[in-house]
Amino acid sequence: MFDSNKTTKLLFACLDWRLHPAIENYFATKDVACDMCITAGSLKGLIDPATQDFFLKQIETSRNLHHCREAILTMHMDCGAYGGSAAFSGPEEEVSCYKEELRRAKEIIGGRFPELAVKTWLIGLDGKNGEWEISPKEINLD
Repeated sequence: MFDSNKTTKLLFACLDWRLHPAIENYFATKDVACDMCITAGSLKGLIDPATQDFFLKQIETSRNLHHCREAILTMHMDCGAYGGSAAFSGPEEEVSCYKEELRRAKEIIGGRFPELAVKTWLIGLDGKNGEWEISPKEINLD
């Protein structure tokens, strides 16, 4: 049963095991529930015209079923769907690529759902003592 006292957001995240469950715990709180769209590369399928409709349907479903009012778009460092960090000349190029992907995804969502707030995040990964820690940072693209 839908809890109308909670604010619902739709979280787009990569399926990379290093992110979970930390990313869900970071964005979901007592008063904020998160529907989740978890796929390889997070936003890669939303940006791809061949699969874009599927992702837009996920937003529509979250809005219709849970009154979602915000989309949380995330990209993470060392994403295997983009070739990992090794595919870039360095961290600056990697961050630049992910910011561009976030910008494109935000533009696509804004074009279809102008009333939906869209927040963009870049997630750092740090492996310590066999454990993975995330370091989310909100990215302002305006």
